[in-house]
Amino acid sequence: MQTNHSFSFQRFGLLCKQSLIINKKLIGISFGGFSGILFIVLMLNQIGSNFTNWDNKDFMGTFAFLFFSLGIVYAGLSFPAFRSKEKSMAYLLLPASAPEKFVFELVNRILVFIILMPLLFWIIANLEGTVTHYFVPGFKNYRFSFVEALSKITNQDQFDGWAGFGCVQGVLFLFIVSFTGASHFSKAPLIKTIFAIPLLAAGYALFTYLLVKIMGLKGFHPENDKVLFIGNAHQAIIFAGIAVTVVNLCLLSIAYFRLKEKEA
Repeated sequence: MQTNHSFSFQRFGLLCKQSLIINKKLIGISFGGFSGILFIVLMLNQIGSNFTNWDNKDFMGTFAFLFFSLGIVYAGLSFPAFRSKEKSMAYLLLPASAPEKFVFELVNRILVFIILMPLLFWIIANLEGTVTHYFVPGFKNYRFSFVEALSKITNQDQFDGWAGFGCVQGVLFLFIVSFTGASHFSKAPLIKTIFAIPLLAAGYALFTYLLVKIMGLKGFHPENDKVLFIGNAHQAIIFAGIAVTVVNLCLLSIAYFRLKEKEA
């Protein structure tokens, strides 16, 4: 077991290097396989649209679907050593502290994916578009740009800094909840997490309903149409962004203490 629970950048670097050496073939196969499949998927979609009804919005739609679906699945595969007792023992005996293992999984499963996935998609999308345009000159909208796609969203009047912050936290929530589920469940963590979240939401909804029913708040109308301290849509967006941030931090805390519990 670890001799201390501090964070050492040197040990963290060795942990990353060890993982890269062990999984370099799997990483290479994964990148190559995803690139090839993405290339074919984009080409088939463009063939289906006769290379005319395809533009930057269609590229972005494909990216959004792959980004969220693959990101949730990839985050749900965190802590793979916890899937069996033998691998768990070997993982827990690694010369690295709990904070280092936790940060490694967090960076590897969420941060690296968020950075590399858009970059890889941009490269493959433009490469595929260029190749297709070479053979089909009539295919005009073959270039993909995140800047152009995002500018149409961020230029809207109601999309300010807080709205962007809330969207980022919402995206992180989808990945973090899968990450936390993988730290808690040993078998089929993603499936169990998908079932657990609706049950928890239904439980909170039932508790809120019973609380309102018992306290007789059904006909209560606060002054100035405010709910707590929220008086307009902008304040609601700020509150939602902060609330989701707090939930994300709580989920990360649960995942971290779950890891420490397994090491105890």
